[in-house]
Amino acid sequence: MSRIELKPTGRTPRLMNKWKKISPLAPRWKGASIVLLIIALCLYFIQGYFVLGTRSLGEYLIGTLVILLVIVLVTGAIAGVLHVAKRMPSRYVWIALASFFLLFISFIGPIQLMFIVPLLIIVVFSILGALLSRLITGRYREAKLISKVTAGVLAAVTLGSIGIGGYWLLNNGNADLAKPYRLTAMKTADRYPTAAANPAEQGPYKVKTLTYGSANSYRKEFNQNGSLVTKQVNGSAFVEKWSSNRTNTFGFGPDQMPLNGLVWYPDGEGPFPLIVTVHGNANSTDYSDPGYEYLGKLLASRGYIFVSIDENFLNTSLYDDLFTLNLLEKENPARGWLMLEHVKVWNEWNKTKDNPFFGKADMSQIALIGHSRGGEAVTVAAAYNKLPASPENGNIKFDYNFGIRSIISIAGTDGQYKPAGHLTPLKDLNYLTLQGAHDMDVSTYSGASQYSRIGFSNGSDYFKASVYIYGANHGQFNTVWGRNDNVGLGNKLFNTAQLIPQEEQLQAAKVLISSFLDTTLKGKGEYRSMFQDIGYAREWLPDTMYISNYMDSNTKLISSFDEDIDLSTSTLAGGRLNGEHLKQWKEEKVEMKFAPDLYSAVRLGWDSTATPGVPSYTVVLPNDSLDIRETSSIVFSMADWNDEKANRDKDVLVDLTINVEDKEGNVASLPLSSEAYLLPMFEGNIIKWPFTTLQPTKEPVFQNFAFHLADLKRANPNFQPEQLSKIGFVFDKTKKGTVLIGNIGIQNEYVTGGNTP
Repeated sequence: MSRIELKPTGRTPRLMNKWKKISPLAPRWKGASIVLLIIALCLYFIQGYFVLGTRSLGEYLIGTLVILLVIVLVTGAIAGVLHVAKRMPSRYVWIALASFFLLFISFIGPIQLMFIVPLLIIVVFSILGALLSRLITGRYREAKLISKVTAGVLAAVTLGSIGIGGYWLLNNGNADLAKPYRLTAMKTADRYPTAAANPAEQGPYKVKTLTYGSANSYRKEFNQNGSLVTKQVNGSAFVEKWSSNRTNTFGFGPDQMPLNGLVWYPDGEGPFPLIVTVHGNANSTDYSDPGYEYLGKLLASRGYIFVSIDENFLNTSLYDDLFTLNLLEKENPARGWLMLEHVKVWNEWNKTKDNPFFGKADMSQIALIGHSRGGEAVTVAAAYNKLPASPENGNIKFDYNFGIRSIISIAGTDGQYKPAGHLTPLKDLNYLTLQGAHDMDVSTYSGASQYSRIGFSNGSDYFKASVYIYGANHGQFNTVWGRNDNVGLGNKLFNTAQLIPQEEQLQAAKVLISSFLDTTLKGKGEYRSMFQDIGYAREWLPDTMYISNYMDSNTKLISSFDEDIDLSTSTLAGGRLNGEHLKQWKEEKVEMKFAPDLYSAVRLGWDSTATPGVPSYTVVLPNDSLDIRETSSIVFSMADWNDEKANRDKDVLVDLTINVEDKEGNVASLPLSSEAYLLPMFEGNIIKWPFTTLQPTKEPVFQNFAFHLADLKRANPNFQPEQLSKIGFVFDKTKKGTVLIGNIGIQNEYVTGGNTP
């Protein structure tokens, strides 16, 4: 007789007999096993479709059945061990373990929920199966009243749990429609007059399209009639573990990587700035490069050549990588290197008389745009562009030195690749990073780390900017990826109801990217002000909440808080830092969602109700080492730190007083709010309730402030800006709070009209 039925026999343990008398489930492990197995297999094969659905039916069946066989064998071995120990019904344990692994890989997402959801499904459907089995076999006819009542209550609870759980999985979560700090509420129209045209509107040029590709291209769109032909390139030095399956799928190995691109360009004489865009990591057979057509059409109409390149063959392919047993490795540098190889092709075409792009591209005005891993790839490309050889192999010579002036990182990763063991350093480039507060993939603001590592030379005219967008996710910047940042059923763990509509997220991208390129490549200074203060874009951007940061090469840093362990010294030699009546005062690496980042700030906390005196923090400037004029500005970045320990009313925005003093002792003051309100940390509840707090929901995002010395002089005509000696932060307007301050400096006027060559 089958052990799975657990019929009373002489071999049945005494404890099991006692349990059988009071439990309506014990005799029917078989029913629990059958129902649980059906549910687990259904969900597993659905998830398999999301992962492998773009492949052939044969590959889908092979892939899903192979991994299923592995799970069955592994869990069978575990169940066998338990069977020998005679602790539980071994065949049920086997099925439960197999179901757990099937469900675990079906709900890829936050690691805690990858355990919680499968375990709940196993418990609920095991109980349901046991109850159904006992009902079908008529066991309840002979059961005692207490057993029937217990079974009825258990059935009601189980069915209720299935209904609630099913609803929880199928709905999109809870939309938090409250946006108290939306753009139009924080930035009033009377303060931001502008005569500039909407940068997201179509331009005057008719848009033409073209494709190009290598002869071995695996996609027909790159080898149409009229497509330009490119040569393959050898990228084998930049990747490891390229499997034979990957070669079979794409038709080439790492030594013959194709150069494929979709091109949108203006119908005009030119030359036009060249924009090269690269996607990030997704399923390698779900092609991501067409997802930037919205940018291609816009920018081409406004006088740019826009290229979306194909690097899908470097993306995740579980089938080709033997389901993680032979994953493609170290492909991040290849993503950046391939971008430069594309630019190299454009440089050749631009000089070839019989090429349709002869003389069309302005190779001195190039921008790179990257999304996700592509956001890190553009920084790698910009770094490689100025190097004579690969950082890891001096035998691989570089000779690029193209006119790359601007890079844009959209929800970019950072630190996945470290050239020669260092985080990628960049200098003398314009940099823009965009990040959604509800990003469910790159769920911490990685672009802020690269932002902190952009440096400028004296006398240049470059700037860096960041924009943090409430309600934006990872995928909606790409029309192929959309609202789902995860794979298949894993998306059902996230609160996607909080996302702004995709058309709004695309609008934000178009406004910010178009204006950034117009400023940095075409010298349209009228758009630069919107990166210094996002209020100037209030008429064009979707009305959600934003935090923006900015710094340019015309800023002389006084303190970045990373020079030493002495709290009293500034980065600029000779300066001093003093704190008075503060509850917290320390310099630290900025604590992001999951770990401290590598850039620094000073944390200042105060509680006027508990500490006597007025809390303050003062920067004493060094003598005669700064070029300060009446037209100069005091600039700094600041972030609110309103964590739960601060015990502060979340609805109260922090305000304080900015004090300046000249060498004669004349003091002028303005409230922080006269420039802008310090916005709180935006809370992105990206996991559905009640599991929202299983991972951090917010992190500090820095906001730039600029106080013109001329405005301070108007506050006190006796104040002499050229004799500035002290900058003070006086916490006298909010009773208690905590802020982070970074990058305090003096900014002089920039030269309107673009970058200095």
